[in-house]
Amino acid sequence: MIDVRELSVPGAAEAPPETVTEAPPRAKRRVPVWEPLAWGLASFPASLGAFVVGTAIDRRGNPFERHHPHVAIWVAAVVLAVAALGLGVRALVQGVRVGRQRSGWLAGLGWGQVVLALPATALGAITVLINAFGGFSRGRQLRARGRLQLPPLGRGTGWLTGGFDAVADPADARAVADRWRENGRTEHASVAAFARLSLDLLGLGAPAALLEAAQRDGLDEIHHAEACFSLARALDGRDVSPSDFPAAARARPRSRVRKLALAQLAVDSLVEGALHEGLSARVVGHLAKGCEDPAIRPMLAQIAADESRHAAHAWDVLDFCLAEGGLPVRGALAGAAAALPQTLESDQPPAARQGAWVRYGIHGDEVEAEAYARTRAAVVRRLEGLLAVEAPAA
Repeated sequence: MIDVRELSVPGAAEAPPETVTEAPPRAKRRVPVWEPLAWGLASFPASLGAFVVGTAIDRRGNPFERHHPHVAIWVAAVVLAVAALGLGVRALVQGVRVGRQRSGWLAGLGWGQVVLALPATALGAITVLINAFGGFSRGRQLRARGRLQLPPLGRGTGWLTGGFDAVADPADARAVADRWRENGRTEHASVAAFARLSLDLLGLGAPAALLEAAQRDGLDEIHHAEACFSLARALDGRDVSPSDFPAAARARPRSRVRKLALAQLAVDSLVEGALHEGLSARVVGHLAKGCEDPAIRPMLAQIAADESRHAAHAWDVLDFCLAEGGLPVRGALAGAAAALPQTLESDQPPAARQGAWVRYGIHGDEVEAEAYARTRAAVVRRLEGLLAVEAPAA
């Protein structure tokens, strides 16, 4: 057998060896010093769009709490919110590149906290977009991805006390009692929210006075929950209490980046504390004046006083976050203030919405709308005053 590899073609020239030319290394693009700022500014229209669309959702109900038919609007809000955050992150990344590629004051411009404040602003807007959809709630709440975490109910007397002689019209008794149990669930969840607040403050090195206030506020919420469930039993005679609440143990941790954790806590304190606690104090205070039942009226007055104090403590936490976090916290709060919805809508029975249950301490739409408008205006006005103060040098 002939090995074909030994055959040669007469006259054929020997092929020259192939030469491999290496491509020159690709030069890294030099990021213009203005580009991070441009990306950051681009995040603002997206944040504004998310706010506008989110407000449209808010006026039609909360898609996170019940079936919501306006899927297209909800998707648009999510897309705009994600776009706002993406643009803010892009600004941060490009700012880091400017800092690495340059020296002197130009590098400082890239690494400066101005760039860090831009994604924080988008974060504040997105946080409010998610958290503020829940309608009226009794103060600080436990949430996961913006959704209220409430305990299930079961038969039991663990959260029941005596001392209530309240009565209701037989036609209303069961429905009113169920509404007070729903209030009790939110108060019970607030206990977990204040426990988490205490851990957040401990982790961030807060002074003892803030920890003491958070612990006392949590005790107030325990008493509020007991009162709500006890009043419900007085109305319909059923022994019902909260049961296992595993969501309380699964609350998401704060960011490991200290300034980002401070920004998150500041926004939560603004929305859940200053706004929602302040709103609850105003609504319940109004109900205490109009309630006809002598057994319910003192309870409402006490809850209103407690919630007002909790709102004041929220501002103390916000002041601490501003002092410790500086510009990123200021940016997050500015974005949060811009994204606060103009109205809230609660998921209440029709009779309550029309104001027929005010005599039982259950508010209606008119009371809620007026109280929210006044509370929101007061919160925005006070926050603007805080942010108008010149930020300390980094």
